[in-house]
Amino acid sequence: MNFQDLLISYLKEKLMYRFSLLFIVICCFSCSGSSDLATRYSDSPGEQDRGLLLVSNQLPTPDSFKSIQLYRKGNSNNPPIINLNNREKLVLEFDELTSISGQFRITFEHFDQNWNPSNIPEAWYLDGFNELVVSGGEKNALSKPNFFHYKTEFPNNVLKFTTSGNYLLNVYDYSSNTKLFSIPFFVTEQVGKITSRVETLFNSGDNFAATDQLFSTYDYPEEVEFPQFDLAFSFVQNRFWGSAKSTSTFDVTTPGKIRFYTPRNNSFSSGFDFIPLDLTDLNINLDKIEDWQPEYTPPRILLKRDILNFSASPNTTFTSNFGKPEKNRDSRYAETTFRFDSGTLNTEFTELYVAGDFNSWILDRESKLNYNSETDLWTNRFLIKQGNYRYKYFQKSIDSVNSEPVPINDSVTNRYQEYRAFVYFLDPAKNYQRLLISGSFNSK
Repeated sequence: MNFQDLLISYLKEKLMYRFSLLFIVICCFSCSGSSDLATRYSDSPGEQDRGLLLVSNQLPTPDSFKSIQLYRKGNSNNPPIINLNNREKLVLEFDELTSISGQFRITFEHFDQNWNPSNIPEAWYLDGFNELVVSGGEKNALSKPNFFHYKTEFPNNVLKFTTSGNYLLNVYDYSSNTKLFSIPFFVTEQVGKITSRVETLFNSGDNFAATDQLFSTYDYPEEVEFPQFDLAFSFVQNRFWGSAKSTSTFDVTTPGKIRFYTPRNNSFSSGFDFIPLDLTDLNINLDKIEDWQPEYTPPRILLKRDILNFSASPNTTFTSNFGKPEKNRDSRYAETTFRFDSGTLNTEFTELYVAGDFNSWILDRESKLNYNSETDLWTNRFLIKQGNYRYKYFQKSIDSVNSEPVPINDSVTNRYQEYRAFVYFLDPAKNYQRLLISGSFNSK
């Protein structure tokens, strides 16, 4: 082989090497979920109980996305509700457990009171482009698992909502256009006036527990000509949007006013309580943490056991339904083990679950507790970021096919509850529901 042939062969090898290297780099960056890519896609909603928070048509969050928050700008405790035609904004924050920064596309859909698609053109509820692009992200600074934190705000100068109602925010992977998860929020007009109250009914619920019956009076605007036909109503307890109760029980005898309320056989439990979880400082000195093991990857936390009738707090400070995860780069995730002492609770024909702010209050096979015969405790573990959260235990009968998980309350007495009333108006011109007003009120 002469010199010219050797030179051509050498150049071919160099060129093939560079193309191979370039191909590997492209593949790595196109798969922004890295080793966690397989967990980017949620299970089918039909394979799990939707829990307290998820609404119809909402896609649950994949395991690789954590610490999701959606709130009205100003305070992360604010509910995801903004007023139409003012400067209020919503803030979306989330982490992706990955070692490579990703890029996401966000779109919005309009829904009716029961979270069925409104099937109206985008131009009727949106001004601008129905898309937000979120990229970059801030990488964590401490221990594994690696994650990137993302944050965005809306509406903005290229995207504005032009009608009130129920909305879903949909998050897509930008490169594959795969839908990853969705979150509900509300845009309200705040027209008219609403007043509400709670009447606690003792010994009226299951096992003689107390229940809350809700009453609201709405002074409706003049454009509502037939309130008995065009208005619809819902009540929500503790911001659990997926557990909203609509009511068709109302009174229109007073001109310009409509009084609506929950019937006694469909009232809310006044004993719903929360167990606080303080993970702001990961060490064994906290009241909640029994053992902290930083030598593992990820680090591990063993919580002190929860005992039936002794763990819940009567005055848990209310946060959003996503808790308050820490947001600085030094915050870390830990594998957190819950332990439940069921005491005198009959568990022979039931399944037990734990759910909270850290898993969007979803009740599925991942939140089911397992019995440990050696410790006589029910356990499960979750990957949770440093922060403040609330959680609760649930039980489900295995005798009935259609039984739903029931919250295990620590007390049969009434506790502080937050409620919210919603009033919807079926627009006669365009035949879709507007959200006229939403009002918050509390039990005593």
